[in-house]
Amino acid sequence: MKVFRLVSMFTLILALGIGASSCKKVNDADVQKAAQETLAANPDLAGVVVTVQDQVATLTGVVMDDATKAYAESTVAGMENVKSVVNELEVVPPAPDFTAVDAAINAALADALKDHETVTAAVQDGVITLTGEIRERDLPVLMEKLNALNPEQIVNNLTVK
Repeated sequence: MKVFRLVSMFTLILALGIGASSCKKVNDADVQKAAQETLAANPDLAGVVVTVQDQVATLTGVVMDDATKAYAESTVAGMENVKSVVNELEVVPPAPDFTAVDAAINAALADALKDHETVTAAVQDGVITLTGEIRERDLPVLMEKLNALNPEQIVNNLTVK
C-alpha cells in the first residue's frame, strides 16, 4: 500500500512537472512581428502598425477605406496567439487626382480667352484663377464661357474697368 501511494505520488509530481514545462509562454514580440509581416505583404496596409500586449493586437495608422480597415482587422484576428484586436485605424480617402480635369480645362481655356487679351488664367486642381483686366460688359460673357468648362471653382481676381 505504501509502495502504491509512493508510486502514485511520484507519478502525480512527474505529470505536473511535464505539464508545467510543456506549456509554452507566448511572446508578444513574436506575435507582433508575425502580424506586422503579414500586413506588410499587402501594399494597401503599408500605413498600418501593429502592437501586441498580452496577446491583444492594436492596429494604428491610416487606410484608404472601410473595407481595407476591416480586412486588416480580420487578418490579424485570424492569426495564432491573438486573443482580440483593437482597431484604431483611421480611414482617410486618397485625394482626388485632377490631372485629367486640369488638362481638359487648359485645352479649352485658350478658346475661352481668345477675345479677352488682357485676361490670364491658371488652372490647378480644377480651379481656374483669373487675373488681369476686363471691361464690365465683357465679364458675363467670359464667365459663361468658363463655367461651360465645368471647373470646380472660378477665382475672379480680375480688375473690372
